[in-house]
Amino acid sequence: MALRTAAPTTSATPSHGRLGRNITMLAGSQVVTWGLSFLWTVFVPRALGPKGLGQLVVATSFSAILGMVIGLGTSTLMVKEIARDHGRAPSLVGTAMVIRLGLILPAIGVLGLYLQVANFGRQQTLVLCLATASMFLGLLSGGIQSAFQGIERMEYLAYGQVLSEVVVTVLGITLVVLGFGVVTLMALWAAMAAIVLGLNLWWRRGYFNIDWRVDVSLIRFLVINSWPYWITGLVLTVYMWIDSQMLSFMTPITVVGWYGVPTKLFANLLFVAGVLSTAWLPRFVGAFKEGPERLRLVARPAVELVLILSLPISAGVALIAPRLIWVLYGPGFGPAVPVLVVLALSLPPTYLNMIVNQFLIAANRQVAWTKVMVVMTILNPAINLVLIPYFQHRSGNGAIGAALSLLITEVLMAGAALVLMRGVLISTSARKLFRTTLATLGMAVCVWWVRYRFGLALQVLTGVTSFALLGLALRILTAEERAMLQDVAGRIGRRLGRRRIPA
Repeated sequence: MALRTAAPTTSATPSHGRLGRNITMLAGSQVVTWGLSFLWTVFVPRALGPKGLGQLVVATSFSAILGMVIGLGTSTLMVKEIARDHGRAPSLVGTAMVIRLGLILPAIGVLGLYLQVANFGRQQTLVLCLATASMFLGLLSGGIQSAFQGIERMEYLAYGQVLSEVVVTVLGITLVVLGFGVVTLMALWAAMAAIVLGLNLWWRRGYFNIDWRVDVSLIRFLVINSWPYWITGLVLTVYMWIDSQMLSFMTPITVVGWYGVPTKLFANLLFVAGVLSTAWLPRFVGAFKEGPERLRLVARPAVELVLILSLPISAGVALIAPRLIWVLYGPGFGPAVPVLVVLALSLPPTYLNMIVNQFLIAANRQVAWTKVMVVMTILNPAINLVLIPYFQHRSGNGAIGAALSLLITEVLMAGAALVLMRGVLISTSARKLFRTTLATLGMAVCVWWVRYRFGLALQVLTGVTSFALLGLALRILTAEERAMLQDVAGRIGRRLGRRRIPA
């Protein structure tokens, strides 16, 4: 197709209206998709049962890892290059699409080898094929979405994400409630991925065409210059999904289902740290311009707050885990309770690791964190090789071993994080965290006392109320820090609630 773009050939500085609209669209879509993901987590696993959910987790984890491998990390590089020169969108998008289409046959070969080695049944094989097809379609959409991000048309990313989540959640819940199984659910995902790809192709018409010509030099440019982003993304993806894949080879598929529910709940609980980390990153970046000491000073209340919030959330989830699993998913997921307890204990180090990642990005030291991730990605499977068979033999629940492996690696990463951000936490931070621990213990006593007397909702209310009162009594947060937290919450609320922003 002929080269054509409606945008200027060089990127311009965005107006405040455009920037505000982009922030609002992305933040709003994140909240919507998180809420829909939570609804999916509540309804779908119970309807599918442990076996069906296990099949879904295996297919999702395999396609995620394979997708990261054949994606080659080109998306991030494309965003940077197109942001610098909008006129490069047609050639870069076309080249990325050609690369990904060319990798379809090798990827199918990998899928065939995986199916041969795993020796799955007919249903699991069909689910894996559908998941892989959905992944391919998503990769093709990703090339176009990188261009939208580069030319600062973030609304199209939000449109596609929200539409996909709404359809998959609403229709997915409806289908499983009506008795349809995991194959139908995965077919829905693949169909929605095809629709989103079609919409992205339609939306881009007013901004750029796609140059399908094979340019060897441009292919070489994308592949060679994307490898740092590819390594980082691959390490993170493998770290996130390797435990599910190892469980699928070392335990029955039902055990994978027992692991799938707590990990989904765990991921939803990371939303708190995700929002706070995102809100503080611009402040970190601005502080670093004034020097490392200023950055440490600005980061201190952020790190303290993330840790303060993580302790009661961790303890509360661990305490209500039995009733939470029973109410949401029924007795069939009873073995998921100890898994959720272990993952709840992983929340404090994970929260810390998330905020430290932002700290290191602001300080231009993200390579150090990537090295830590590489080490943990090697260590985690090694620990899984020991703990999964041990717990599978002792209790018939190897998922506990996978959860403990995650806890161990997150704690080790948190130790590395404390070293990498030396000087951020000081003696006053230790005293504040000690008071937080006392308030958390008091909250735990209150929640434990009402565990058999009242329902789940009152347990949660008791935990929130008791921790808030004890926190005020122990003066965990200063007046200035409370005001800062209210300010951050207010900014997020105003951005999410703002429906119209002047151009």
